[in-house]
Amino acid sequence: MSYRDQVIARFGLRVVIPAVAVMIGALAIVIVSLSEMADQVNTIEDQMTTRSAEAALRVSLRNLSKTHKDYAVWDDAARNLYGGVNKVFLDENFASSTIEPMFFDTVMLVDEVGTLRYGVHRGEPLATLPSEVFGPQLLRLTRELIRDGKTYDYRSGFLSTRWGLVTFVVGTVVPFSPNFEPRAEHSRILILSRVFNSETATRLGDDFSIKDLRLADPAAKGSHGIDITDPDGAVIGALAWSPPSLGSEAHQRVSPTVFVMLALVGLTMAFLIAVALRGVREIERREAAARHAATHDALSGLPNRAALVAAIDGARGEQTGDHPPVAVVYLDLDGFKEVNDAFGHDTGDQLLIEVAKGFRERSGGYMLARIGGDEFAIVVRGPGAVKLACDLGWRLINFVSEPIEIDGRMITIGTSVGVAVMDSANASAEELLRQADVAMYQAKQNGPNRLFVYDAVIDTVRHERLEIADDLRKALSEDALDLVYQPVFNAGSRAIVGVEALLRWNRPRFGPLPPSVFVQIAEQSGLIDELGIWTIRRACRDGMAWPSIKVSVNVSPAQFRNPNFDGVVADILRSTGFPATRLELEVTESYFIANPEEARRAIDTIRAQGIAVSLDDFGTGYSSIGYLRSFSFDKLKLDRSLIMGLGQDERVQRLVKATIALAEALDLRVTAEGVETDDEAELLKAAGCAEFQGFFFAKPSAPDVISNLLQRQGRDPKAIARTA
Repeated sequence: MSYRDQVIARFGLRVVIPAVAVMIGALAIVIVSLSEMADQVNTIEDQMTTRSAEAALRVSLRNLSKTHKDYAVWDDAARNLYGGVNKVFLDENFASSTIEPMFFDTVMLVDEVGTLRYGVHRGEPLATLPSEVFGPQLLRLTRELIRDGKTYDYRSGFLSTRWGLVTFVVGTVVPFSPNFEPRAEHSRILILSRVFNSETATRLGDDFSIKDLRLADPAAKGSHGIDITDPDGAVIGALAWSPPSLGSEAHQRVSPTVFVMLALVGLTMAFLIAVALRGVREIERREAAARHAATHDALSGLPNRAALVAAIDGARGEQTGDHPPVAVVYLDLDGFKEVNDAFGHDTGDQLLIEVAKGFRERSGGYMLARIGGDEFAIVVRGPGAVKLACDLGWRLINFVSEPIEIDGRMITIGTSVGVAVMDSANASAEELLRQADVAMYQAKQNGPNRLFVYDAVIDTVRHERLEIADDLRKALSEDALDLVYQPVFNAGSRAIVGVEALLRWNRPRFGPLPPSVFVQIAEQSGLIDELGIWTIRRACRDGMAWPSIKVSVNVSPAQFRNPNFDGVVADILRSTGFPATRLELEVTESYFIANPEEARRAIDTIRAQGIAVSLDDFGTGYSSIGYLRSFSFDKLKLDRSLIMGLGQDERVQRLVKATIALAEALDLRVTAEGVETDDEAELLKAAGCAEFQGFFFAKPSAPDVISNLLQRQGRDPKAIARTA
């Protein structure tokens, strides 16, 4: 054999034959893999369909439960369904809804002793007892309800009735308003149900994209279906659907392309072998670097969110039997944004590196990850995971609360910590992180350096607050808020010298909502600037009708944090024509204590326009003489809590006199809030108080009432103090 043949033979043995073997093996693997993929896709499709069908059943019950609550937790329902039942009310609000049922086709009302007081099925009167229609299970569920006349309680599920399979909700009828009177001592029961038939199943199939979803015999549903059970767990029906086909369809479509690609790979393999051999090591190195970059944070070197989720998923997969529970500690740095703003992002990055290093040293070997700009998380496993997580959280809070030196600067920040524990192997990693994040924000709302453990109630409250924020946003866009004004009286002449604007909101479907509730929600949802602008503009517009008095408006600390707040106020004054010297902004001391430098700049820019700044609710917080001297206030408003008992307690009198004397020494006018008696007014006047405000003089009133009072004051100044 020639040398050339030997070379060809060696090439064939070392390259060609292995390449052919690889191609044959690859072809076999592709064929098997495509078949396996099709089977897996079909299986996954069936599993997803099962979940969708289960979700469809849950949604059916949830929708009926929401409808039941809308009808049962209702002042009008409590007013008309107790005592002598108002049949007209029931016919108009319940029976009419069953004729062409969108939400329910049957309604029953059972009184305190179990007597059927009202019953309708598809618009026709129904005299049969609920237990005869729905069976004994309904009676048992009814007995479990809390029936104290004020607590809403309900049960829901599926039952087999003479009309076939139905969804039902049985629950108590209670008033919505907490001060509703008269309130029954024993709740009446409202029952709503709706037939769950083939039409319902078809509609759910359309809504949830389930092919050929239908009602089926439980024994004949096969492997592509789920059982429908009653509250006792007995199977009373089933949903079934067509077998999955996406995998098979994908197999048919992909196979030709795959085989063509394999042919092309075979033709180019000879060329690629040489290149691949030289580049394999470089590829391996880059792959390792890419894997590390994909799962780690570039700044701190810590694992990132993707790695954290993977670790939680791995722990979740093992969370069965005696395996220890899994908890997440979620940390967010308090004051980090201020560090970036004050010292620059380079300093902020160095601070994050130092914090990450300190967290790593104190994390006790648990997995630590950086999952956001200034957010970190730790996965804790072991017996007593919640206690371990809480102990670790407080340890890290104590670490961060100590000053950290960065480039010669001592920087002080804090951290808010949320803790959540995985309560079952079914909870996802993202859900666990979300719960920990929610707990962290709850901790942040309570102040810096706090720790909070997740509770499901938080989500409920959070959802309610989001609904309030949405309604408030709509109210602002529709100009559906109101202002009332409480007069401020001169202590000597008892004449009206000013008014304080007070926000009022009659929330649709819920009634009046206190400002203490919706203003806080506005601050947290980013609506406070819009709400504050609306309030100041409306107050200035109304105040144009009262040229002889001042108009004061309460300002949220969040508005002061807006660097353009002074410009916004100036624009409002220009657009309304309201004089700056007649506008007074009232602020509370909490903002000045927390942000002294920002507060000082904000007050100076506001007062430079001629607007007065008043310190509101003095006496409810720190009431520090130091910051009274530091800030340029025009007025001090004494809170009601400071003057309570003024006419009976000499100590209170001395305290009030000392406070007013202090204000006079600082050239501050004093207004007393919440003056309720003439004795209090006289004592405050004798102590040097310049102005009064309270129900003894006048209640908050609509703008037209204020105009009438001012007109009467022009005719008879003394009459106002006596009758307002």
